[in-house]
Amino acid sequence: MKIEEIKINGFGNVKNRRIELKDGINIIYGANESGKSTILKFVESVLYGISKNKNGKNISDFDRYKPWDDSEFSGKIKYTLDNGKQYEVFRDFKKKSPIIYQANEDISKEFEIDKTKGIRFLEQQIGIDEIAFCNTIMMKQQEVKLGKVETNSMVQKISNLVSTGDDNISFQKSMDKLNKWQNEKIGTERTKQKPINIVDSKLKQLLDEKRTLMGYRENIVHQDKQKEQIKSQLDKLQQEKEKLKNNRQSVNEDKIKNMEMHFQLKIAMAVAIFLVILGGVLLLTTKNRWFALAPVILLIADIFAILKVRQKLNPKDSEFDFSNMEKKIEKMEAEIGDLQLKSHILETERAKVDEKIEQLARIEEEWAEQKEIKDELLSLNVSYNIAKECLIKAYDEIKHNLSPQFEQKLCEITADLTDGKYKNIAVSDEKGLSIEVENGAYMPVDRLSIGTIDEMYLALRLSILAEISKEKLPIFLDETFAFFDEKRLKNIICYLQDQNYDHQILIFSCSNREIEVLEQLKIEYHLINLEN
Repeated sequence: MKIEEIKINGFGNVKNRRIELKDGINIIYGANESGKSTILKFVESVLYGISKNKNGKNISDFDRYKPWDDSEFSGKIKYTLDNGKQYEVFRDFKKKSPIIYQANEDISKEFEIDKTKGIRFLEQQIGIDEIAFCNTIMMKQQEVKLGKVETNSMVQKISNLVSTGDDNISFQKSMDKLNKWQNEKIGTERTKQKPINIVDSKLKQLLDEKRTLMGYRENIVHQDKQKEQIKSQLDKLQQEKEKLKNNRQSVNEDKIKNMEMHFQLKIAMAVAIFLVILGGVLLLTTKNRWFALAPVILLIADIFAILKVRQKLNPKDSEFDFSNMEKKIEKMEAEIGDLQLKSHILETERAKVDEKIEQLARIEEEWAEQKEIKDELLSLNVSYNIAKECLIKAYDEIKHNLSPQFEQKLCEITADLTDGKYKNIAVSDEKGLSIEVENGAYMPVDRLSIGTIDEMYLALRLSILAEISKEKLPIFLDETFAFFDEKRLKNIICYLQDQNYDHQILIFSCSNREIEVLEQLKIEYHLINLEN
């Protein structure tokens, strides 16, 4: 990939600037504050977009580089890929997406669109994202060294490339997604309102309801026994009550008969008295004795009638206590009323229990469904854990078997940059860069001199770039050689100019050191003087 032209309409303090670049080495020369770093940021922003988020900074990149006078905030880059196809990218930074031209035709729709950064044209063309772009080909002032996070990110990309053929398929992203999916689709004991928490809560609720209803069902037997006892008592009392009522009725009938007989007896007695008096009068007054005997005969008949009535009288009638019988009946009726009330209460409670018991079947069915759901969640959780274990195991193997081509390239570049002093260098995502010293031990690069550290990390960047990119990308060096002595500077320039290193080189510098070395080595270069 070669950048042919950079056109800045307005970006930071740079306005109306056109920069033409050539193959090989390009020197962008200018004093401090002349816009070198701004141009570098412009290239990154045109190709990948500019962020409006602060991301921990005091001000976002968008606000930092937006012209103060609110003039045009835009620009264009023209570049050619290794396949010879030429493209132009125009970006108005106030809009999300750029416009991609090929042969003056807008082909923007041919590329994927990201929701946050718009069209991902360059990532599709060269195969690396913005993070990799900035961590490899863009080496800014005093930023040759990669921090642990950046080193891990680059090692991760190499691991991705070795294992999948795609540096964007990340182990960590895959692991994060698995954890996220596992948390969202299942959950843990510590989460709330996740599927496993919801089903556990539902199961507990159903189990409590089930236990309560089972208690109701056990009470039914006791209630049925109570109801049978009450029914038996009611039947007995009803029978006794009917018996008492029948007795009372019989006694009443006998009493009425006795009253009638007493009345008849009184009449017969009155008749007897009358006949006695009549007989006496007739005996005294009549001379016919036979006529006087008539009352006597009638009296005798009346006496027989009186005796007959007296025989029919019930002697116990006068002894019967009606008051006591009524009290017994009232007491029985009260007891019957109490038992009927208890029976009604039991029937009402039974109806409620029956209604609840009907729910037991539904609860048991729902409990079984929820239990099945939980079993499925637990099974899915096991699957996620197995997937994560396999992913970790695979990644551990990958980390210990990085691309031999990458390691070989890293060692070759290290040897070239250090003039053969250091030949073996190792990379790990835990320790970063380690280098073999004279006694054969491996020492963290951070313990070496600043110049050597810069060489090592420059070698790492170049090695990573060779491994992960589909294109031979241009390399941006912004005051990268500030801590390089003349010998180191010559080594790196020679390496960059080597016939096997076919990359466009853009060196941003405020001094003449690079120009002087290039002229000493008789290496051609293209000079862009920002002060003109």
